[in-house]
Amino acid sequence: MATQPSDERAIARQTRALLKGAAAHLTGRQRGRDREVRRNSYDIEDPRAKPWVPIGKGTVGEGLAHREALIQTAREHRGQFWRENPPSKIREARYRRDLIVAELKRIEGGGAAPIGYAATLRIELKAHEETLAKAETALRRIDVTILQALIEHIDFATGRLFPSLETIAAAATCHRNSVIDALKRLKANGFVTWVRRSISTQNEGEFAPQREQTSNAYYFEHRQRMAIRTWQRFTQLLTAKLRRLGKVPREVRPLEPVGPPSKEVQALRDAVASLGASLSNASP
Repeated sequence: MATQPSDERAIARQTRALLKGAAAHLTGRQRGRDREVRRNSYDIEDPRAKPWVPIGKGTVGEGLAHREALIQTAREHRGQFWRENPPSKIREARYRRDLIVAELKRIEGGGAAPIGYAATLRIELKAHEETLAKAETALRRIDVTILQALIEHIDFATGRLFPSLETIAAAATCHRNSVIDALKRLKANGFVTWVRRSISTQNEGEFAPQREQTSNAYYFEHRQRMAIRTWQRFTQLLTAKLRRLGKVPREVRPLEPVGPPSKEVQALRDAVASLGASLSNASP
């Protein structure tokens, strides 16, 4: 009986696996199944790889309100930082830092200096380093564009959000590396976070990697990760947008009569609380 092409491919695959196994045994290499994917990476079916929660009650209106408020907050957050820390200030901080580092090396090498001078320099050095560290993680214009490209893919009803880096880059018309850098800054500022995910390579039985990385699962922890001022501005913008949808009371009086609220007001309060909880307390 003639050998079928499918049988030939199976035999060839098994032969390659045996040859790889023999070579690995002779060289002391590990089987692919023993290799690890990136740290803290979970299988796509692992509950930890599914950190999503619905946006509010999952409606399109509430989802769009969240998306618009988040983008506007990011724009304002970026603008505020660079107004308070213009490039000239950053350049001056870098220049002063380098001068102080050189002066401290001179003193530590036995150079003459007044008592307490080195301590004063170290205090100033710390301030400049903090400024430069903040500038390193401050949002850029492209970061806002990439955030917008990312959350265009969110499912409001479930909160599911897992586009690939290539998909985000294509939507933002930028390089994949720009997306990686932007996501790091967005995470540092509390606008998005994620968990890594992995999938099987279907290489079972072969001396080859058994798992590989796939797209991240993105989610939001605004309240926990944003700076207080940024979080307050986000909630202000979100409340204003929800109010236009009729989801929150038009006004909140500081001195209300003692007694239970009306059913309409209570329902609106519950809607706002539900949305806030879903946006703030999601965790993997």
